[in-house]
Amino acid sequence: MGSVELFLVAIAAVFVIGAAGELVFQRTQIPDVLWLIAVGVLVGPVGGLVTREQLSQIAPYFAAITLVVVLFEGGSNLRLSDVSRAAPRSTLLALLTFGASAALVAVAAQAARAAGWLPPGWTWTHGALLGCILGGSSSIIVMPAMAVARVPARVANLVGLESAFTDAFCVVGAATLIEVLSAAHGIAPSPGAALARAFGLGAGLGVIAGLGWLFVLRVLRASEHAYTMTLAALFVLYVAIQAAGGSAALGILAFGLVVGNADAIGRRVGYARRLDLGRLVRGLHGEVTFMVKSFFFTFLGAMMGPPWTPFALGLAFGPLLLAARAPMVALVMAGRGFDGADRGIATLAVPRGMAAGVLATLPAAAGIPGTEALPALVFACVLSTIVLFAIGFPLARRGAAAGGEADAEAAPATGAAGAAAPGGEDPR
Repeated sequence: MGSVELFLVAIAAVFVIGAAGELVFQRTQIPDVLWLIAVGVLVGPVGGLVTREQLSQIAPYFAAITLVVVLFEGGSNLRLSDVSRAAPRSTLLALLTFGASAALVAVAAQAARAAGWLPPGWTWTHGALLGCILGGSSSIIVMPAMAVARVPARVANLVGLESAFTDAFCVVGAATLIEVLSAAHGIAPSPGAALARAFGLGAGLGVIAGLGWLFVLRVLRASEHAYTMTLAALFVLYVAIQAAGGSAALGILAFGLVVGNADAIGRRVGYARRLDLGRLVRGLHGEVTFMVKSFFFTFLGAMMGPPWTPFALGLAFGPLLLAARAPMVALVMAGRGFDGADRGIATLAVPRGMAAGVLATLPAAAGIPGTEALPALVFACVLSTIVLFAIGFPLARRGAAAGGEADAEAAPATGAAGAAAPGGEDPR
């Protein structure tokens, strides 16, 4: 079989396994990305069909496309009504889990450096960078899992919105620290000022562009090129925000949120004509997201391998991130109408994914010393957290379902006992 034929067969296999993985996921809640990572391992480290050096050359381009597609997907699927209700608590949860995870990873990284497992030049800033990369759960894994498992809306909205926020926190925080470490202009900017500038510009330009695009969509509503033009606008917006020094990730997320809620926004400002993405655009974007996700997690599996010390360290970071998340979830969800099953589901929403994998390739590309082995560490941590989620989430969901059935069975019995008590007195 020639190289072209082998290439086509490999692409077909990725698509088939991705689709089959989604079907398995719907029945078992085992994330489909595990099968894609396994295919990548077979293609790369085991089969040797592609090398890490070959994949590293395309990583920056693939990373940018992946961020645009995934963050637009996440933003456009969020409903403003849900955001307004869940945003305060989700924001608090996102800040606490991101902060705790990043801090614990930074401390663990310094301990690993002291033990000789990371390069001697590894500083606290390097540790903070790693913490930012691994600080947030993956919206592209968490959101579909909550939907397929029919998790109660109060929990699904909370952790779904949290994962969308932490995706942005990861990208903005990591990009800021990469700039600090590379000190491209001789004097590194204040991290706080850089973060505020990145958030402000990203969110502002994203909202403005999204509002303007609502009226373009009205013109393109019946056009077969509506999605192509929207995707082109996203790429241009990404470049424009990056050039302005803002967070392109947050800008794409804000754009998606505005465009995804076009009709609701139009009604609020008194615009009578219907505005929305339309089924054609949503359908096409869903297919593009599926393809990008399939290729990315296969890419991640193919990039796994030596050096083994950072790889083993990354595997150990998975349980560490779960330990950092648990008390923050308990704090935010305590005494607010959430039961133990709800907290268990939210605690297990720990998988890292595309944002972490993409960001892991950027420090070495920026020429930061000591970060050459960072992808191996981060990819291993992504695998570790996904495995934890794959094992724990179905168990937590079944436990929650069993608890709900027990409550439903107990309710009629309690009512009957109350009715039997004379004078309405408590029979106990």
